[in-house]
Amino acid sequence: MVRTPLDALVTEKTLHVMSTRGNGDVADLIIDQVIEELPLKNVCAKVSPQLADQIDEIVGLLGVSKRRFLEAAFIEAITKAREIMDKEGLWDCLEEEKR
Repeated sequence: MVRTPLDALVTEKTLHVMSTRGNGDVADLIIDQVIEELPLKNVCAKVSPQLADQIDEIVGLLGVSKRRFLEAAFIEAITKAREIMDKEGLWDCLEEEKR
């Protein structure tokens, strides 16, 4: 999709305002400084070198931390998985098995 110059400008500024509302960069700094004090869990996964390189490239281009990028990806994956599970009736199926 090719945006017009106005579309590109408004989209860029809108997304910038939305992404900075939660002060994600500040949160990253705080997390890095007081990581031991926060109730966080480490989620590790071995991935191919190509995927790791692509992640590094994207976070570098976007100027976000790897943690912030992967956390957003995890949240989106969970949301999509739950939508599919709801749509396909997994919860009803599991409930029927309990009876």
